[in-house]
Amino acid sequence: MNGEPGKNEMNGEKKGAESVGRPAAGQPRSPRPRRAVRRAPGEISPAPAADGPRSEGAARRTGKKPETASADTVKVGAGKTIVSDAVVRSEPEADKKKKKAKEKEGSEGRHVSNIVKVIAYVTFVLVASALASVFIIMGANDVYAFVKSDEPVEVVIPEDATLNDVTSILAENRIIKYPGLFKMYARIKKDPCDFRPGTYTISASLGYKELLSSFKPKTLSGVSWVTIPEGYTTDEIIDLLTERGIGTREKYIDVINNYDFDYWFIDELGDDWASTGRFYRLDGYLFPDSYEFYNASSEVTVINRMLYRFSKIYTKEYRLGAEAIGMTNDDVIKLASIIEKEAGAPSDFSIVSSVFHNRMNAPWDFPYFESDATIVYAIQHATGRRPRLTGDDLNYDSPYNSYTHAGFPPGPICSPSNSAILAALNPVDSGYYFFVSSGNRTYFSVTRAEHDAKVAEIRAGMEEDQYAPEEVPEN
Repeated sequence: MNGEPGKNEMNGEKKGAESVGRPAAGQPRSPRPRRAVRRAPGEISPAPAADGPRSEGAARRTGKKPETASADTVKVGAGKTIVSDAVVRSEPEADKKKKKAKEKEGSEGRHVSNIVKVIAYVTFVLVASALASVFIIMGANDVYAFVKSDEPVEVVIPEDATLNDVTSILAENRIIKYPGLFKMYARIKKDPCDFRPGTYTISASLGYKELLSSFKPKTLSGVSWVTIPEGYTTDEIIDLLTERGIGTREKYIDVINNYDFDYWFIDELGDDWASTGRFYRLDGYLFPDSYEFYNASSEVTVINRMLYRFSKIYTKEYRLGAEAIGMTNDDVIKLASIIEKEAGAPSDFSIVSSVFHNRMNAPWDFPYFESDATIVYAIQHATGRRPRLTGDDLNYDSPYNSYTHAGFPPGPICSPSNSAILAALNPVDSGYYFFVSSGNRTYFSVTRAEHDAKVAEIRAGMEEDQYAPEEVPEN
């Protein structure tokens, strides 16, 4: 056995190792040395195996629950997996509190924002509802006139007025507040909108239904047709109307001279129209035509109908024509009224017009119109009857006497027809300066000698008691 020292030595080493590994009974146990482990290059060192048990044992001894560590796994080689030694530690307590505070703050902010949105929405709904309620109440008051002034208002509805025209008139006079609502109401009700022209005195307390019916045709009972002849004077027109039982003379005169009608041709007359001796402000503008009036119509309504008709006849082209020949619009009507009275027939209007235009263009030779009709008008207005002129009447003291006063008379001497107005604006080109009318015929002359001879011829063929100088004007 001594001859095998190697074996014995190996055995001895083994036994010694075993002695070292196993302590005798009653001796303390030494920690067992770790075996070195070779690792491939780049291989991650695993976490000590003893850490787990020692932590668990320590937890058992102290009674505390061990902290949970998370680890990443990494594949090594052919399907081998090792645990990373990167241990995720618990967040510090202060960080947790900050995080919770931020989360709470964000939650509270979102909560406040939601509350603000709700309040804003509710406020919007309430305001919108309030505004809608106010509009509905105000609109209903305008439609049904629950609370409106009962003060009477006078309005003028023109001829051929449309719904837009009537709406504008009512809005301008503050009878309605919402023009769009008024028109919508009329369309919803399918109102025919056949408005009758005239001047109406209505109450602002009327609702839409009553307003629409106020300007409609009424029953034809108590209605009169009145025809104003061409060439009638203002006095003759007033007499004709009052004879039909429409209005009174005193009221007509007041309306004609003072009522504030809204027409441009009246505005052109100015406030001092009477300073020249003019008899009536509206002389010449009460257009001759056939009219249908209610017997109960006001004087304003009747006169306005005639003025409105004139405004339709005397168009913008007429005004431009007057400007082209250097005459005012009122002078055109004055001349037309003289032509209407002087000419024997409408076919003579343009030639009679040329006589007066020729005189106006040669004032040094013919300063006077020398129209008998102007004297007749002055005497008729003063006496109420149509005169038969004599030689003495040629000196009648009146600014209307065109034998003694140069140029145009203070105002028109009648209401001329449209034909006479056109003749005044468009005279023919002639060399005549005189004319004399006999019945329905007019004779024209260039010189005074020719004229005087024609007048003598006409007079010689007439009986003395049949002679009416106004029928044979010496012009």
